[in-house]
Order: sequence, then C-alpha cells, then structure tokens
Amino acid sequence: MTRDIDIKYEFYRKLIHIVSTIIPVIYILTSKDFIVTLVGTGTILMVGVDLLKRYSKPFGRFYNSIFGKILRPDERNFDTKLFTGGTYYAFGIFLSLVFFTKEIAVVSILTMIWSDTLAAIFGRYFGRVKIYGNKTLEGSIMFFVSGVLIFIILSLLLDGYFFWKAALIALFVTTLFELFVSKINDNLAIPLVYGFITTLLIKFI
Repeated sequence: MTRDIDIKYEFYRKLIHIVSTIIPVIYILTSKDFIVTLVGTGTILMVGVDLLKRYSKPFGRFYNSIFGKILRPDERNFDTKLFTGGTYYAFGIFLSLVFFTKEIAVVSILTMIWSDTLAAIFGRYFGRVKIYGNKTLEGSIMFFVSGVLIFIILSLLLDGYFFWKAALIALFVTTLFELFVSKINDNLAIPLVYGFITTLLIKFI
C-alpha cells in the first residue's frame, strides 16, 4: 500500500471505488446492453478529460486544483502520465462487461472494487510482513478472504454462481498477480485476470 498521498485523500480514493459497487448492482437488475452503454460513455468521457488535461494547460491547472490532492505523484505529471488510476478503473470495468458473462463480470468487478480496497487498507494498517515492494502478506490474505466472501454472498443471494472451483482458483491466481506484478495497473489487471481465468477454467473443470 502506497504512502505517497495523505491518508485522508487515500480514503477518498477508496470511497470512490466503493461507491462504484452500484455498477454491478445495476447490471444485475438491468441488461448487458444498458450497462455497457452507460459505462462505455463514462469511460469515453474520462479519456476525454485525460486528453484535455494533457494538451490544455488551463484545463490541466483547473483539474489539478480540484483533484490534485487525491492524485498520486506520478498522476500529477500529465506530460508523462496520460491516464489516472480512475481511467484504468473505468477501462477494467468496461472490458469486463464486454468480454465476460454477467456472473463472471459481476464477480470480477466486485473483487476489484472490494478486495483491492480492503487489501490496501488492511495492508496499510496491519501489514507487518513485507513480501514484494510495499505489498504485505496480511494485505494479500485480506484480498483472498474478501474475494471468497464476495462469492459466498453472491451464491447465497443470486442464481448462477455455481462455479466455485473456477472462482477460487482464479481468485488465488489473481491474488498472486496483484502481489507480484506491478507494471500493470491493478484497476485494469484484477478484473481481467480474474475474469479470463474463470472463463477458461469453467470450460475445463
């Protein structure tokens, strides 16, 4: 878990993640066409904002005045970092909605939202055993445990969540991926790795 920004603003970042739980909820209640259109539109808008802040200095200053405190240091340099974590977040959700079945997409997105958030918070406050970079054993355990809880809750509340073996194996692999692979943004990697592995395993298990 990074310590590059003030804890209060890190909390704001994670709160935005948690609020986006509404996206898989809307998907469960509506259709794939509707949610893909909704999230796709939002993703396009976020890319547009990223382009504007890079190529329009006045807009970049305006953007920084509003969001600068919740940006990580590398995200504040628009010349070298085009997309923020929020844009990768939108891409991760959008691509999951496009490529995966409803059930797999919902699990993948909720794992990215909740497991990554809880792992970061738990690792920051209770992490003692460093494994790789700033990642801790305690944070990784929380990632896996929360992912299992997500699947249990979904399987109890909704039909269609029967792929236990595939989900658990995919969750374990995704936990390792989140721990050791740092060159790919978590917000993009977590739902896609989880979703693709689950999709493949369902065909063979």
